[in-house]
Amino acid sequence: MFMLIRLAISALLINLAIVASGANTVDDALERADALIETDPHGAVRLCDSIGALRLDAQQEGRFLHIKGNALFAEGKTDEAKPIFRLAAKKSCLAGDSLTWASALSDLGICYRITEQLDSALASYEEALEILQRLDAPTETAYLLTSIAVFYANQGRFDEAAKYGRRAFALAKQSDDIESIMYAGGTLGIVLYLGDQKEEGLSIEREMVDIARQHGMPRYILKTYAAIIDMHYKDGRRDSVDFYLERGREIISQVPEASVEALGFLEESYVVLSALGRYDESLEIQQKILSLRGAGTFMPFSKLYQRMARNYQALGEIDLMANAYERAISIADSIHGLEIDRQLSEFDVKYDTAERELKIVELEKEKAHRDMIIIAVSASALLLTGFLTAFFLLRRRRQQMAALRGRIEAVDLERSRFAAELHDGICSDLTGIALMLQAHPDNMDDVVDMIGSVRNDVRSISHNLMPPRMNGMNLSMLLEDLALRDDSKITLEATSCDSPVGEVAFQAYRIAQEWIENILKHSQADSIVIRLTDTMLEIKDNGAPFDADNGKGIGMETTRNRARAIGAVLSFGRIDNNNFLKLSFDN
Repeated sequence: MFMLIRLAISALLINLAIVASGANTVDDALERADALIETDPHGAVRLCDSIGALRLDAQQEGRFLHIKGNALFAEGKTDEAKPIFRLAAKKSCLAGDSLTWASALSDLGICYRITEQLDSALASYEEALEILQRLDAPTETAYLLTSIAVFYANQGRFDEAAKYGRRAFALAKQSDDIESIMYAGGTLGIVLYLGDQKEEGLSIEREMVDIARQHGMPRYILKTYAAIIDMHYKDGRRDSVDFYLERGREIISQVPEASVEALGFLEESYVVLSALGRYDESLEIQQKILSLRGAGTFMPFSKLYQRMARNYQALGEIDLMANAYERAISIADSIHGLEIDRQLSEFDVKYDTAERELKIVELEKEKAHRDMIIIAVSASALLLTGFLTAFFLLRRRRQQMAALRGRIEAVDLERSRFAAELHDGICSDLTGIALMLQAHPDNMDDVVDMIGSVRNDVRSISHNLMPPRMNGMNLSMLLEDLALRDDSKITLEATSCDSPVGEVAFQAYRIAQEWIENILKHSQADSIVIRLTDTMLEIKDNGAPFDADNGKGIGMETTRNRARAIGAVLSFGRIDNNNFLKLSFDN
């Protein structure tokens, strides 16, 4: 009994904590926790702890773990964040949430990189990139490519780093996400400067400072200051170095001390102070960074110990210098530099290959847009989902009925037209033949000519009534058969490798058959060109002008009904002294 009471009280406190954060649902609470990471990562962690005690669906669980991992990382608790990111990737994969899956892998790669697990970092990046290349996700892809650029820059491979950095910056601007722009732009500026493109690099960093100030983002201001300090120091601008060091000290208290941005500024500060001969101040900062081991340091610890050894040497502390060098060598020996270099080369080749393949797919399918829609389903949404499902099923049923009605009307009209042709044409001709035989029994030449004309009319009608031999044939094959069967005036230009089949092919064939029949009968054309692509059928003739839009006959109405039955757009006109009919399948 007491256990149940404690559980009830615990659940109540959790719900009160979520409500106090301004959230009405689990999804609201997740959004709130995500927003807190920038300004209050510790508060984001506490809110995540409250959310984690609730019942979450599979997709919510993956998002929750990813947000908590980011909050821990922002606090500088990299070692704690790693298993959370791994679990987030696994849960999101099982839930079919590819976007969160890729993002968790990308962030896991950053954790591996800063803890010098370079093999694992590269593997995480590669898996995340493979997922994102199947999605339309510019923001997440920009983040990942920026992290990859940092990875290459850390290995001294600045050309490749610049390539990934430029691509990331372009995608970030496309996404219009401020944090993505800051991360990608700040990284690109550093990479360009290190790769001897100094003016462009410094210009981008200044642009990033302005954006960070406008949006009140102290972490990114501090991060950009670190880059600018390094650039000014290398250019010999000592006054500018002192200026930005002081400005950075003024705002460092506004960000978590173990955050990546704070540590990046501290790292740059001790490097510059050591170079300026202020060894004690430099060592003080280095010791502070070591006390935060596991946080998101930019510089590998092997290099940190090397720089500490140099400071001790300058101060005459030989024993401390030797100890620092030993630590540096020990860490460096555990990193397989040559193997990582080989993997980086392989990764770059794979990325370039994937980029080329992706461009080919985009060219082949220009109109194919894939959107990833994340729907958070709650009890109240189930009713709406059911209503929408019923609505769309009803609409689809109405569309099917309209298409069926169009086909029936087309067949009825076609039957009416053939009845009229038989009655007004062939029957009249036969009557004329009978009268001629009665009046002029010896004038057989005219009778033979009239019988030949009737035979041709009957042959034409029988061809039109005969259904096309579908049997796996697409529209291109049916039109080829029509061109060979009907008239030597017809030329077929079929550029389609994937022309319509089934009902669409049948109705389009009948439309072409009807139209060409009218051309041969009424326009005196000596050239008929049929052009077929994947999405369009066009028939042109050089016959007498014909205003098809004002046509009121049975044939015109049949043609319109057939087009409506397959959801195609039908248009007529005259251009360059040619009549044309155009049937667009993809509307």
